[in-house]
Amino acid sequence: MRHLIFVLLSLTAFFASAASSYTEGNIQLNSTYLYDSKTTAKMEAGHTFDTDTTVRFIVEDIPIGKTPYSHHNHHNNVYYGHSARAPLTTLGVEQKFQMSKNFWLGAGYEHLMQLGETVQYRPLFKIGYDFDEGLSLSHRTRVEAYAKHDRWGYKPDIDYRFDSKVEYQLKTHPIKLHYNNVYHMSGAYHPYYPYTDNAMDHEFRLTLTKFAFQPYFEYKNQGTFRTPYYPRGTANSAIVVGGTYHF
Repeated sequence: MRHLIFVLLSLTAFFASAASSYTEGNIQLNSTYLYDSKTTAKMEAGHTFDTDTTVRFIVEDIPIGKTPYSHHNHHNNVYYGHSARAPLTTLGVEQKFQMSKNFWLGAGYEHLMQLGETVQYRPLFKIGYDFDEGLSLSHRTRVEAYAKHDRWGYKPDIDYRFDSKVEYQLKTHPIKLHYNNVYHMSGAYHPYYPYTDNAMDHEFRLTLTKFAFQPYFEYKNQGTFRTPYYPRGTANSAIVVGGTYHF
């Protein structure tokens, strides 16, 4: 905890003097206990340098509603004996490569932790194209390699997450719309989980872009995920309300 506080204070001091930074926060209202709470929160801060290098710090899945003993998150299902979900912390860095006026590539790494312990190593790759008319297309492939064995002594194989996004900035109004298609592909067969856990999410977001603080509203339809507690699967619908401040 002392190390986490030190990181937060260091980032706060750094971002306060930076010119191209952002902070973000949101509240997510879930229809199920997919995240061990029907109300969760997220906090994020980041900075993009002149070299198109972005560093970010994320704390997510923060339970602020009731947290009964329930099944685990679909893409982080190894919690080493903890009966209740603790927030997840991510330290990340990305490098963008502008290949032409509109076409770009990106590569990066995210380090996922929980309760101070490493959960996953997450290298990623991005590709995108920004049209002059305000339309943008992008894709991200993220590898999710587990760091430890689970409570049964089994180490899961590598998972994959594929994000394909369509984004449009209206010309006549300060409104940005985006749709993100997320496909989760699980690793190989687990002796205690006799199924694969592939699923698809659909995310729709509307952002008001007129000012430095940009509020957004998002609807998520998350696919059917099977767990030891819900072998037939459970789906989650979520409303997300949040905002990003650029400075």
